[in-house]
Amino acid sequence: MNSKAYEEYCHWLGQDEDSSWNEYITEQVAQGVLRKFDVEDWKFLHETILTKEEYWQERSAAALGELRSPDAIEVLKKLLDSDFIGVAIAAASELDWTETMIEHEHFEKIKRIIAQLPPDEIDSYPELSNLLKKVKKT
Repeated sequence: MNSKAYEEYCHWLGQDEDSSWNEYITEQVAQGVLRKFDVEDWKFLHETILTKEEYWQERSAAALGELRSPDAIEVLKKLLDSDFIGVAIAAASELDWTETMIEHEHFEKIKRIIAQLPPDEIDSYPELSNLLKKVKKT
């Protein structure tokens, strides 16, 4: 992808997990960078996000959740399939805050995330049960 907006996005996310990241950067990336994405940028992000490193996916979830656009919400739903449980939980949390409809196709994904948690930690993530309730309403 040679898009200037996508390259800027990668720059802000950083080269590694030790790269600077905070709430201000999250907002800057959401409002200042992701808003510049065109259809191809969103398509590329959606297609490749699960191949990225854990820190990259986590930061993306935070920025996408801050933006809450329809395109951002679709990528957050994709992150429910992340191999990294922390990323999947972060995506679920951001989706819960968006108050968007969650399609039935995500029901098993959410159940799978819950199944990976130790039983004594499940109550620590109410966003997961909230999403299950949203799926049941659709």
